[in-house]
Amino acid sequence: MHELSIAHSILSIAEKAAAANNNGVVTAVGLQIGELSGIETDSLEFAFSVIRDGTRLQQAALNIEMIKGEAQCLDCKHIFPLSNYAVLCPICSSNAVKILKGKEMKVVNITMED
Repeated sequence: MHELSIAHSILSIAEKAAAANNNGVVTAVGLQIGELSGIETDSLEFAFSVIRDGTRLQQAALNIEMIKGEAQCLDCKHIFPLSNYAVLCPICSSNAVKILKGKEMKVVNITMED
């Protein structure tokens, strides 16, 4: 379950940000997660809820924005939605595609209170 290690990383990032900002209490962590990243958001939220106990993130919520997959055909340059890795270009049927969006996982904001 790699979601547990991701939850630990999120906790570490938020705790460092809180320490740098006069030890405020973290109330929310905003994330962007690509639908092609392989991250199970329910498992991530559960893991985070377990490991946050006893930290300054004890009441923090994860606000997750899912990023749709997008690819560009390397042959005809058409940009199209991508929901899985096994796909052909809908215009020219090429399998030479470059993934533009959908694999990311990043902390985009941290909300804190004094």
